[in-house]
Amino acid sequence: MRTGGNTRMMQNMQQQMAPPTPPVDPENEEFVIFVRSKKLPSWVPLSVVKGGTAANMLVKGLDTDFMNLKETTVNTLVNNIGKAVYKDKDQIIASLRKAYPPFKETKEFEFAFKIRDRTNPKEWYLPKNLMEIPPEEDLEKAPLENVKDFFSNAFSGFGAAKKE
Repeated sequence: MRTGGNTRMMQNMQQQMAPPTPPVDPENEEFVIFVRSKKLPSWVPLSVVKGGTAANMLVKGLDTDFMNLKETTVNTLVNNIGKAVYKDKDQIIASLRKAYPPFKETKEFEFAFKIRDRTNPKEWYLPKNLMEIPPEEDLEKAPLENVKDFFSNAFSGFGAAKKE
């Protein structure tokens, strides 16, 4: 009786269902933005966003807890990425509803992100080690100008490839 055939078939199916792996930026940190309906537990990968110099420094700061600043660093990352997401929220949601029919009637969305692991780029779309972005009204109040400096190309290309 063969038992390995089913395992191989399942692995092949998983590989076929996996989205294509975007190239890794060797110089800048990348963040994968995820979204879900408030009523559903499953996170869906939305976009890969490249960070700039400030993002690179913050991510490096996560590796050390110099003077207990790790929590501040995480909060700054969440705040800056959250502001970028909410700044383009209407465009993101419109594109999301076109690309993912299950979100067509969704009224309330939640967002999260993770730092893309350069050592394992093929797992960019898996919702592991996510940092949830709080609702827009809960983000710290700070000038929005800092956000555009944080990212090199935030959501400029989101949804551009799909034409209908």
